[in-house]
Amino acid sequence: MKSKSAGGEKLCRVCGGPLSAGGGKSREHVIPDWMQKHFGLEKRKISYTPMESSEIATSMQLTPLAPDHLRRSHNYGSMLLGAVCRKCNNGWMSSIEGEAKPELISRIEGATEPGRSEEVARWALKTAYVLTVATDPPVGRVPQRHMLHLKGDGGLPPGVSVFFRVDPASEWWFSSSVTFFVETASSVTDGGALLMRHYRNAYRYFFRLGHLSLMVHFWPNSVDPVGYNERLVRPLWTGVPLHVWDDGHPGLGAENLLHDLAIRSTVCRLNSGPRALGDLCICRSGLLTSICRLLGHPADTAENWGAVNGADLEGEST
Repeated sequence: MKSKSAGGEKLCRVCGGPLSAGGGKSREHVIPDWMQKHFGLEKRKISYTPMESSEIATSMQLTPLAPDHLRRSHNYGSMLLGAVCRKCNNGWMSSIEGEAKPELISRIEGATEPGRSEEVARWALKTAYVLTVATDPPVGRVPQRHMLHLKGDGGLPPGVSVFFRVDPASEWWFSSSVTFFVETASSVTDGGALLMRHYRNAYRYFFRLGHLSLMVHFWPNSVDPVGYNERLVRPLWTGVPLHVWDDGHPGLGAENLLHDLAIRSTVCRLNSGPRALGDLCICRSGLLTSICRLLGHPADTAENWGAVNGADLEGEST
């Protein structure tokens, strides 16, 4: 995202407009100020890399970081995203906070058994975006268009789902992962083997807030279904087809739980041989062929599908 306009004027990190037109510069807390005060976090120290905080007992960081990605350390109150215009921060972003606040407090305290909630899901996506811009991870970033989608009343952007789990212990941490289980048509016929791939424009962010864990999950193809392991997570809100998925893995012991969340919480289905207009485009944009051709194969998504073990999937070569 650009930080300055062609004329050198500073731009809002959220809407992209001039800060002066949005009422001037403000700063947004990654963990909301009201949440810090309610749960006594303001002066609590947090140490983190662009991919995860250090309070996780078992690392969920599945994508290696370059040596120059150093760990940062300060208190929660100093974890801020600067250069946000007041119009965004005090307007629609504040409304998202206010709508989710009562239910978030109840869920974090473990006082209620959580069910579905679009308000909490929208807040989770907003927080994932703020964390993306504040920490600048090398992979798995939440795009600005997903954040701006929240300005309307249309729920979550296409392809985005939010899942939750409740745990007896109370902890505070965050982590991101771009590793997905992917099920293709060819893998099903070959005995159900699952492929693990890294996607440049897919993302998953985990937040542990007291007793509540939230997972913000983006799978670029909003037509193919996403499976979730109900022993690990449950849907909070989603705009994609879902199905219950169980890989049959035994155990799920506490010592492996975080690794299981990152690896085995969801599985995404992918057509392995895109041919028709309703399949994924062969340019690997992650968009349907009909949509991608209409958009002219946008450069910001082209070639984002990568390869499996150094080789393209059958039928996906350009």
